[in-house]
Amino acid sequence: MKVVLKPLAINQLKTIPLNEHEGIRIEAIFVGSCALFIDHHLYIDNKKVNDKQMNIDGIDLLISKDSQEHLPETIYIDYNDNLGYKLYSNEETYRYNLQLGRK
Repeated sequence: MKVVLKPLAINQLKTIPLNEHEGIRIEAIFVGSCALFIDHHLYIDNKKVNDKQMNIDGIDLLISKDSQEHLPETIYIDYNDNLGYKLYSNEETYRYNLQLGRK
């Protein structure tokens, strides 16, 4: 799995103070319904043993094994002052207007 952080997202994420064992979690959760639906989140969380951990430009990213199953091979994160963070792939936009906070 590959995560690509766009320049505006990098600049914004670098302003967020993280504690020693924290990172930015990319989460994709299956939501049970009559159609396949995945809910996407972006938040500050503690690192867990089974997380895939990446460091991109000094930013620690965390993705659980369950979330990896629901995400494409390459995922992009961008930022816009008016729309917040945007999570997308080459094929589709998964979610925008993501606000970053601690869980």
